[in-house]
Amino acid sequence: MKRVLCALIFCLVCVLAVEVNAQTWPSRPLKLIVPTGPGAATDVMARMLADGVSRKLDQPMVVENMPGASGIVAHQTVARAAPDGYTFLFTNTSGLAINLISFKQLPYDPTKDFTAVATVCNQGPQMISVNAELPVTTLSDLIAYAKANRGKLSIAFDTTAGAAAFGAKLFNRRTDLGLVEVPYRSAAQMTQDVASGVNQVMISSVAAAQSVVDAGKVRRIAITSKTRFRGLPELPAVSETLPGIAVDGFFAIVAPAGTPADIVARLNREIAEYLKSPEVQQRLISFGLATEGAGTPAGTAQFIRNEQDHWRALAQELDVEPQ
Repeated sequence: MKRVLCALIFCLVCVLAVEVNAQTWPSRPLKLIVPTGPGAATDVMARMLADGVSRKLDQPMVVENMPGASGIVAHQTVARAAPDGYTFLFTNTSGLAINLISFKQLPYDPTKDFTAVATVCNQGPQMISVNAELPVTTLSDLIAYAKANRGKLSIAFDTTAGAAAFGAKLFNRRTDLGLVEVPYRSAAQMTQDVASGVNQVMISSVAAAQSVVDAGKVRRIAITSKTRFRGLPELPAVSETLPGIAVDGFFAIVAPAGTPADIVARLNREIAEYLKSPEVQQRLISFGLATEGAGTPAGTAQFIRNEQDHWRALAQELDVEPQ
């Protein structure tokens, strides 16, 4: 009986400790781990959000970069962190969806090791662009030209952006164009090679191609999101010509599994308020991204599960084998 009573008291103390923690949170700086290096678009967005949230919480949210290994180190670190509401992860499509189908084994479980906090961006499309000297201005033009010149055109993509590789392969397979697929490990080198004509077609983020588009060396022809991107409303979606082809990335904030629900809800509310700002919305658009808001923690969790299912289906279609 005494053991049972002690166990009950221990559980009550734990519950009260969580409630007190949630009421006084945050009482010290928070950590936001980012799976890329400083200066990358993901890092810039994370720092922008951290700065805004810090002002709302009256505690600094400190960004810590953990680049490399497809984000595995960063995700593993957060998965193993104490669920006390002081460690969060600025995650993306690669970390929670593409890694799930790209690797046979991961040192973290994308479906079980995290608690969803908020969606930051639910539209992160890729863009199909061509060398400006290629005689095409629309996706239909490109398809017709590639079929007439089968085997003579190449499509470049950045392998460090998992969505780009999937987008290129999906487009090539669905259209049966026989484009030569050319992987890169550097978006900067890829865009310069397309601008100079080494490759004729590329799929990249909107931001990655901006400088060569502005220079008139590369022409945008389509966006890979399900609908047109609000930052480039004149640019058709691929699905308008090829129904069913859509490749979108996402960004979200997650915490270690078991993080108190009150803390998760509070941070979700603060992020939601921050994302409503027209200035923030415009800044995201300048990165080639868009958001419909933070959603709810439960809604974000469901969104991530839907994305995981979507990328699993793509991997099956494209015969992608985990390494």
